[in-house]
Amino acid sequence: MAPGTLVDSSGAGAGPAGNGPAFSAAGSAAGTTTVQTGRAVVRPLLLAAGATLHTGSLSEDDWMAAVASGVEEIRAGALEKLVLARDIVATLPAGVNAAQVLRELSARYRECWTYGVDGLVGATPEMLIQVEGRTAQARVLAGTLDRRDADGMAGSPLEFAERVLAGSEKQRHEHDIAIQSLTTQLAPFSEAMNAHSEPFILELPNVWHLASDVKAELTEVEGHVPTCLALINALHPTAAVCGTPTTVAGALIRKLEHLDRGPYAGPVGWLDAAGNGEWGIALRGAVIESPTTVRLYAGCGVVEGSVPEAELAETWAKFRPMLESLGINS
Repeated sequence: MAPGTLVDSSGAGAGPAGNGPAFSAAGSAAGTTTVQTGRAVVRPLLLAAGATLHTGSLSEDDWMAAVASGVEEIRAGALEKLVLARDIVATLPAGVNAAQVLRELSARYRECWTYGVDGLVGATPEMLIQVEGRTAQARVLAGTLDRRDADGMAGSPLEFAERVLAGSEKQRHEHDIAIQSLTTQLAPFSEAMNAHSEPFILELPNVWHLASDVKAELTEVEGHVPTCLALINALHPTAAVCGTPTTVAGALIRKLEHLDRGPYAGPVGWLDAAGNGEWGIALRGAVIESPTTVRLYAGCGVVEGSVPEAELAETWAKFRPMLESLGINS
């Protein structure tokens, strides 16, 4: 399942700019800096002159309070997992170049699928469903560790990831929920299915993830092999972007997030006339709302062991791909 470009578009949508106080300034002068990008190409980071970041729908404190409320609901037995997202708004006085953003994402995040549709841009590491003939594949991610956390730690960075990420009961539990969600929904369409018995560590330039690839041989349903759109309808939203149970998690998201996700975390991809296609989940992305403003989104899986401060830090690690590609030195 090779990553690549799902859709390549330089179009920019239009919409209102974000509100709220500026809490961070970045790139006050044009220039370059060296960026460590894991296995991706090391490229200089072109800084955006005068770029600023503003709070989105919730302040950091209010979002952490929402996470704490979600943990309370989980501990009370209302649900098992909840995914809460937050947004920030970047203002770039020199303008947003969508084509350049996509080039930067494609070069820096080669392990991901780069997408661009009607002002929605990003590079997702998560494949919702890929269909070719009777074969369907998916990549499930749940469990995240910021690569910067390995700085100064003993052993190699990968050894650190294996110890802290793969060895975490909380992270493994979150991943198990996501895998069960997808395989349960995919099972009625499959005559055979294979998944990793143990998750592997996906190395991205900004984070490590616990990841599992799932492969299924599709069976005929009502006289024909299901198309990728039929599978999307059955799978979305997964536990990786909503939670479980889905209905309970969705209602709690609407109560706690105070955020219109728009196309964030939705399916993005392509299909052909035969029903084949690739559909990623629109993560690690942003919506270009005006020629000079971009709204970035990031979310975290909340389970019983979640700590609000750690989840907030995780959102900043997930914002990093878009911030870098916009020329904002975070």
